[in-house]
Amino acid sequence: MAKSMLSKSSKNKQGTVGVGYSERWRRSISVKETSSILAHIQKQKHFNEREASRVVRDVAAALDFLHTKGIAHRDLKPENILCESPEKVSPVKICDFDLGSGVKLNNSCTPITTPELTTPCGSAEYMAPEVVEVFRDEATFYDKRCDLWSLGVVLYIMLSGYPPFVGHCGADCGWDRGEVCRVCQNKLFESIQEGKYEFPDKDWAHISSEAKDLISKLLVRDAKQRLSAAQVLQHPWVQGQAPERGLPTPRILQRNSSTMDLTLFAAEAIALNRQLSQHEEDELAEESLAEGLCSVRLSPPCKSRLARRRALAQAGRSDDLELCPTPTTL
Repeated sequence: MAKSMLSKSSKNKQGTVGVGYSERWRRSISVKETSSILAHIQKQKHFNEREASRVVRDVAAALDFLHTKGIAHRDLKPENILCESPEKVSPVKICDFDLGSGVKLNNSCTPITTPELTTPCGSAEYMAPEVVEVFRDEATFYDKRCDLWSLGVVLYIMLSGYPPFVGHCGADCGWDRGEVCRVCQNKLFESIQEGKYEFPDKDWAHISSEAKDLISKLLVRDAKQRLSAAQVLQHPWVQGQAPERGLPTPRILQRNSSTMDLTLFAAEAIALNRQLSQHEEDELAEESLAEGLCSVRLSPPCKSRLARRRALAQAGRSDDLELCPTPTTL
């Protein structure tokens, strides 16, 4: 399943913080049943803002650890947030560092504040605007703050049961079932790049203003204005002021159980794809180019395939390859 896992939990509000890569968890992951955060919430009879805030605290703490080490996760999404206990939503671990990116240290031997990344990675619905721009060849780099945008999307979904940014062409194109639709993909990317989202009263009237405030400070179009992971940990909603008001998320996810099943299928497909050798990837890319078909990958291509895609884009043939979406629209 996950190649690596990371957790970080506070012993108290101002006390020490324990950090570690859990070898024991990695050894037992195939035996001990775990579930992703949305799958876990789906099974719960009750889920409230206080529990959601603890999930955000755990994820933000792990991201803070990674970022201070000069590492960006780059693929933060519900499938990569695992609950440690089958009885409780928190604590959680973030996993799957296949797309994680380390950066060089500067001359003072401290992590670079804003490491520049040039490979567009992640799942479409959770991509930050700056990552979309790199994917579309509209920019050349982004940095670790893309993880905070993804955290904002995850939080929005935990509180409402659906994502803040969607793309629909209006036809039965199969996009919601994980199939490829260029129009839907472009609409999704345009929605993300605009950075406009709403808190519809019918779903958000009962959500605390503090939770909305945190989301509004994470889903910021300008990455420089986005909260850092350390700042998320200091937000009042994360510091323990989140109410224990019940959320409709479990009921909404239960109504969309087929979507959850498809999400699990997508995660398995991603794991399978990542086991392919470079030789097999090259053969697949050549066949896709020759036949004019989209790759079956559910995550963006690796560096070698990205280089090929970008080279083709510069030659005016970027339409030969498409990003296949992960079916997380709920």
